[in-house]
Amino acid sequence: MPSLKLIALLRQPGADNRAIGKPSGILFFLACLVVAGLQASWAAEDDYPAKPIQLIVPFAAGGSLDITARIVGQKLKDHLGQQIVVVNKPGAGSAVGARALAGAAPDGYTIYLASGSTFGFLHLLVPGFGYEIKDFAAIAAIATNTSVFAVNSNVPVKSLPELVAYVQKNPGKLNFCTTGLGGLNHLQFEMFKTLVKDRNNGLQLDLPHVPYNGVAPALTALKGGQVQVCTLPFSSLLTSSDGKDIRVIAVMQPQRIAAIAHVPTCAEQGFPEMDDNVALVNFTAPAGTPAPILAKWETALQKTMQDDEVRQKLKNIDVEPRFLNAKEMKEWLEGDVRKYAAIIRNANLAVK
Repeated sequence: MPSLKLIALLRQPGADNRAIGKPSGILFFLACLVVAGLQASWAAEDDYPAKPIQLIVPFAAGGSLDITARIVGQKLKDHLGQQIVVVNKPGAGSAVGARALAGAAPDGYTIYLASGSTFGFLHLLVPGFGYEIKDFAAIAAIATNTSVFAVNSNVPVKSLPELVAYVQKNPGKLNFCTTGLGGLNHLQFEMFKTLVKDRNNGLQLDLPHVPYNGVAPALTALKGGQVQVCTLPFSSLLTSSDGKDIRVIAVMQPQRIAAIAHVPTCAEQGFPEMDDNVALVNFTAPAGTPAPILAKWETALQKTMQDDEVRQKLKNIDVEPRFLNAKEMKEWLEGDVRKYAAIIRNANLAVK
């Protein structure tokens, strides 16, 4: 190693540093400190992980992302050799969880699981949120997560055009909920409102927004009638309620979902732009996390996603396995952030 060669050189008789007027003993001592630090760092990376790892989920327990974290985390233990502890940190449209990750030590012991790219544009939405996409290190994406439009079963609409017509005739009668202020589901609905406005001579949909901290509380409110319209990540939680307390009226992906094959896509209802809203379920670490640690995580996730049992468990909750490595995930993430940043500005949601 170059640093060890430096020490050997400085230890040679007469090997002082007359060019800068410093005695060789001081340089030798400083070089020893540098090498000791490097060796400690290398040892820490070689021994990683030496203790349980926290996996932050920015939504409440019981939702699709939380269940995904627990399925994948259980298998990751086999490949990383340490327990993955799921920590739910809901609030502020995932800003609470994202802030906890970005501000954590970049040592590989705090990792973040997200559905989509929200953490990359929260600084545009949340006052005082000082982190941007550069503050997160991409590890890998493991699955896709589709969102849907759903209504309480008492709302007399069965399609997006019917929803628009009903809101137009009954302004202020309905409100819509999402999994968090400024989250993907919120921005998806803002995107829909913009499309309706552009196609209907400036029609403004009078639908006040009611944010919740995750899928489970939002779905509970929708089923109970506290809110009437929702954009939500699709999961088995919705499947079991569809046709009972709620009615799913559109899916936001190019193909219909097999579990609810009777529900048409947005494109089939005249809104093809909404079908490009599939979110990637992805892992990130704080920026500055050593590359060898990120590589260990990427490899462990790739092996985990090759496990048939893990893949089937994810499919059982309607999360479709799809692996992207760090480079592929980073490219997707940057493009997705650009798209939603434009939606935020167009809807005048950006903080001043």
